[in-house]
Amino acid sequence: MSASIFVQGSVEAQVCPNSKCYSSLGFLDSPIIQDLASYISKLKGEDGEENAAYVQEIAKLLSAKNNDIYVKLAKDGSLFLTENDREVEGAFNLLIVVALNSVDQAATVKALIDTLTQTESSKTSLKQKILLNLYNALPNDSTLRYHAFLGLVDVTAQADELDSLYSQLEHIDKWIKQWGIDKETERQLYSHLSEKLKQAGEEKLSFDFSLKKLATYDDATFDSSVETFAKDLVLQAISIENWFAFEELFQHSVVQKIKGSPEYELLDVFLNGSLSTYKTFASSHADLLKRTNEENNITKIRLLALASLGCENLSRELSYAEIAKALEIPEEEVEMWVIDVIRAGLAEAKLDQLNKTVMVHRSIYRVFGKEQWQQLSSRLSTWKESLNEIMAVIGNAKLIAGGALQGGAAAVVVEDKTQVEVTVSTSN
Repeated sequence: MSASIFVQGSVEAQVCPNSKCYSSLGFLDSPIIQDLASYISKLKGEDGEENAAYVQEIAKLLSAKNNDIYVKLAKDGSLFLTENDREVEGAFNLLIVVALNSVDQAATVKALIDTLTQTESSKTSLKQKILLNLYNALPNDSTLRYHAFLGLVDVTAQADELDSLYSQLEHIDKWIKQWGIDKETERQLYSHLSEKLKQAGEEKLSFDFSLKKLATYDDATFDSSVETFAKDLVLQAISIENWFAFEELFQHSVVQKIKGSPEYELLDVFLNGSLSTYKTFASSHADLLKRTNEENNITKIRLLALASLGCENLSRELSYAEIAKALEIPEEEVEMWVIDVIRAGLAEAKLDQLNKTVMVHRSIYRVFGKEQWQQLSSRLSTWKESLNEIMAVIGNAKLIAGGALQGGAAAVVVEDKTQVEVTVSTSN
């Protein structure tokens, strides 16, 4: 079972419990640097303590006030991941302190992240913990948090534990605003997450981040590379099993820019077309469809066609023969397809095996436009009339029952067709 990673809260206390450890970090003769040098020398197996080669090398950099010392220590921290020593976690936390207070903070922090993500080691949990400590020790509005988060994603993906971060991904949009990264960096983040999620077998979640990337483009940023990305995204959407939100993709301004292309036509088929429409398109675009799974395409278009048939025949019995004809399947396969469309969440229906009929109670609209609003209005009006009639019958029954008990007058019910209320009058 994978560990859960939560990017939240302050961990300054974890990184440096004693607030005094920050007091002298602006100085190149910080004792923390000397302690790290001695510890790295020890892990290297050097003798002589203060006279050890590594300690002397760091001393020279200190004496020369060479700012490269910070990045060097961050890189040499890779040794912590190859040794079995109880003190390596504390040493890493000291490196975080050094990185946060170095002259070139960005370079040192990035070097430390590279050390944690690129060093081959089985100490995945330690890498995750140190990256988490680094993330939380950085200010909320620091762009370096972006790099720390990417490092955390990479390390977790390397350990095949990416699922431990899924619950955190819903906060990405908020974090992007806090980090203050530019649009290009935002796109790189979405691309990176999409790639890692796809590698983890999470096609739908991966596609969600591709859609987020698509949303960062507009007419002003549209170029040949964006056009290619939009076309690839269309094919990806069609290929994902049980993904049916084609209208949202179709309406996107960037996708509208590829209007006239075969990819756009294919998307329109899945949004508005039937099985026969798809077959007609496929006959003239064989090369394009080689980039998709044709068996999956046929399955998806049949499910969508059945959902559309359900929308057109709500609360009306559909015969197996009608469904078989629309889907171009034998009647004996109808029940399987009805079950599949229910499993896909496209419809709610009841099978009558004896009479070979299907009653559809609910079905999704592939497109919800003016025509669908008119249909909805018509159905609501019908339901309103039916409700008025039911209320009239109930009201009449109550009055008759009341009159019978009291030996009183007969009741006459007059229905107002323009109101839901029922008007009642009596005569003696």
